[in-house]
Amino acid sequence: MKDLRARPRFLYAALFISILMKETKLFTRYVGSLFTIMAMPFMMSWLFMGIGYAVAGYSALDNFTVNTGVKSPLLYFTLGGVLMISSMIMVENMSSVIREEQLMGTFELHYLTPNNTILVWIFHAVAQSILILIVFTIDLTVVVALQGSLLSPLDWLVASLIILLGLLPLAGIGLAVAALTMRFKEVWAVASTINSFIAMLSGFFYPLEVFPGIVRLAASLLPTTHASQLLRQIIQVSATSLDFQQKIAIMLGLSLLYLILGRFVYERWEVEARSKGELAKY
Repeated sequence: MKDLRARPRFLYAALFISILMKETKLFTRYVGSLFTIMAMPFMMSWLFMGIGYAVAGYSALDNFTVNTGVKSPLLYFTLGGVLMISSMIMVENMSSVIREEQLMGTFELHYLTPNNTILVWIFHAVAQSILILIVFTIDLTVVVALQGSLLSPLDWLVASLIILLGLLPLAGIGLAVAALTMRFKEVWAVASTINSFIAMLSGFFYPLEVFPGIVRLAASLLPTTHASQLLRQIIQVSATSLDFQQKIAIMLGLSLLYLILGRFVYERWEVEARSKGELAKY
């Protein structure tokens, strides 16, 4: 007789595939919203370019090149917009995943399975990162093609790795915020505040050199800061001609740090929620 308590082979692979399929269905359910997300980096780029020309006139492009060292504002702003919107989606989705499960009445069912709950939420983050990466690949292809060039397969691989390393640490932040859901049942205010700080300190739309040293030091603790710098360098130069090993190492370290902190906070609140019977309290 088959032991029903025995774990199936490739349990975690099957778990990840099922989560990826679920996230894909949710991500593609509303086609209009999907196209809006894809268009937002370009919309924001044209907005900032329009503001620049309205303020400085025909000298706006020269001022932009002097201050940023980049000749194409469309390229600069679009890459920043891709990273900013990706990070916002990651933090908000990861922060709200537990709340959504609670509202659907499926959250406590995870504790009836042999799966590690933290791994379940991390798989959600990985699945969302992959989907976001696929969607914004179209934006990156368009903006690079408008510059009259295309990236090599190696450059695309490195650029994808950088975006992934920039997004995954945010899962740790989202995991910590999601843990607070067990206590306060509301995550949107905290997630929005965190997204505001990430958008302000990551240099998505302006060089961080405009800030004082203490602000730049704080910005260096964000993986999105390093991701935005590296991505612009790769798009403008080439992955093969860059010495970016140090920044990649920093991003890997930040990924581990944020994920470990997120796990610590989640486990602490999970233990408290179990002891007070708050897992099923909506």
